[in-house]
Amino acid sequence: MAGMGRNLLVVVSCLVCVSAAAQQGGVSATAQSGVKTQIATHDRFDKQCRPGQVEISVLAPPANGTVSTEPNDIVIRAQNRYGDTQPSQCVGKTVTGVAIFYQSKPGFVGTDSFRYRRSNPGDANDRFNMEILFNVTVK
Repeated sequence: MAGMGRNLLVVVSCLVCVSAAAQQGGVSATAQSGVKTQIATHDRFDKQCRPGQVEISVLAPPANGTVSTEPNDIVIRAQNRYGDTQPSQCVGKTVTGVAIFYQSKPGFVGTDSFRYRRSNPGDANDRFNMEILFNVTVK
């Protein structure tokens, strides 16, 4: 697990569970005040279902809460969120990925945001290397 502002190297598997909009206007999520909420997952694997590395780095922490990461089991779907077909030999298999969690300060209600980088330290040209802006509505 990594705390806010720290790096987490996770050997994981290639489905990224946020869209390309993450690089532009951001991704939205809703969370209950003071409740730790999973808002995204990331994983990476090759055509033989072998895991690769994913690094999550918080670039700009939320003003009214915290961000944390934890290992997470993810079932590989036939298509990822980008519509790419996954290798058929991997579909249905469970791989270890990383989940991103947000938790507001107790009693905070409103909008909070944070930015993090998802990267593959072994491949600077990985098309899933990106900065992701999250806008969280806290109720």
